[in-house]
Amino acid sequence: FRSFRRSFRRAYADLQSRYRHDYIFIHINKTGGSSIEKALGMPFDHRSAAEKIAAIGQSAWDKKFTFSFVRNPWDKVVSHYHYRLKTLQSGFKDSPPSFNDWVRMAYEEKQPLYYDQPLMFATQMDWIADSDSRILVNFTGRFETIESDFKEVCRRINKDASLPHLKASKHAHYSTYYNQHSQDIIARHFTRDITHLNYSF
Repeated sequence: FRSFRRSFRRAYADLQSRYRHDYIFIHINKTGGSSIEKALGMPFDHRSAAEKIAAIGQSAWDKKFTFSFVRNPWDKVVSHYHYRLKTLQSGFKDSPPSFNDWVRMAYEEKQPLYYDQPLMFATQMDWIADSDSRILVNFTGRFETIESDFKEVCRRINKDASLPHLKASKHAHYSTYYNQHSQDIIARHFTRDITHLNYSF
């Protein structure tokens, strides 16, 4: 049933992309995407740009204003951890791992219990770029400047909208979570983001 529901949701999102909206949003997890979809009245759709192009066709994609939002990888991973902790996802129900243990098991060792949805752990460049690191979306906003960048999106699509701040998580600054080993794991894992999106710890 879950597979059917996901297929139906994706088909609905593709119809919206083709016929209702003149813009397409690539929703990378933990970058404020749920707030953006809510603000713009868009259906939930977690797919990479390459997957979306394959679904609707290159010609339809090229006619739209396409955009995404990215986030500092170290900060994104802290948010990802808290989300999994809050929702008691796989491996978190009985004895939740510490942050640094989870980073090691999920991002370095890729243990199936923790590394269960590969796209959720993918680099952000995997979401929005091709294999040659050419970014496929027209505009890349940043979580760090989400308010002003979202206003720019609204200007480009001629829409008056404001962000509702859904799923806001409260935690200490991301830098306080890491030891040197976990910091290095994320640096290696997100090398493409660090290089092409200009992020640093």
